[in-house]
Amino acid sequence: MRYDNNMNTYTLIKYSIYDKSYVEKQIISIKNYKNSKKIEFNSIIKYEQKTKNSKEEIIDITSHMQTGSKLIVANLAVLGRYTDVIYDTILYLLNKNITIIAVDDKYELTKDDKFTKFILKLYKHAVDIEKELSSHRTKEALYYKKLSGQKLGKPIGTVQKSKFDKDLNKIQGYLRSGQSIRQISKLLGFNNHIGLNNYIKKRGIRKSL
Repeated sequence: MRYDNNMNTYTLIKYSIYDKSYVEKQIISIKNYKNSKKIEFNSIIKYEQKTKNSKEEIIDITSHMQTGSKLIVANLAVLGRYTDVIYDTILYLLNKNITIIAVDDKYELTKDDKFTKFILKLYKHAVDIEKELSSHRTKEALYYKKLSGQKLGKPIGTVQKSKFDKDLNKIQGYLRSGQSIRQISKLLGFNNHIGLNNYIKKRGIRKSL
C-alpha cells in the first residue's frame, strides 16, 4: 500500500464489551501498520455500535473528516454488522473522497479506482444474494407456519401506533369545540387531512366524546 504523509490520517477502532480479543486484534493490526509505515494519526476514533445500522453512527463520527483524508481500519467488517451496511458505508466514505485502508484485508479503496470498483461489485453481489436468501427464508417460514395451522398476521384487535397519537387530547378537544377535520389538520400542522380523518374513524374517537 502506498502512503502520502501529507494527508490527514484517522483510524477507526470498533469496541465491543462482549469480545475484548476482537478489539485487541484491531489495535495490534493498526499499530503494526503504523510502525511499518512510520506514520502518525490525526485522530484515533473509538466507537461502539449501538444500533443495527452502524452507517448512521459512522457518518456522525467521521463528519469532521476532510475530503482527501485517509481512514485506516483493521478490516472492512469494522464498518458494519451486515454486508449491506458495510457496502453503504464504504460508498458514503468514498463519495466524500476518503480513502479507506483495511490493513488485514490488504485493501486500499479510493474513489474511481478499478480495484475498488471490483471490490464494490463483489459486495453488491453479496448484498443482492443475501436479500434474495432472506426473502426466500421469510416465505418458507410463512409457508410452514400456514401449513401447521398457525394464524398469520397481527392478532385481531391489535391497534397500531400512529403519528396522531401524541395529539389525541388536542384532537378530542377540537372535535368537542366543533372544529372540522380540515381545520384540526391545519391547527396541528398536518399536511393531509385525509389521514387524520381515517385515524378518527378507525379509533372511533367521535363516539368516545
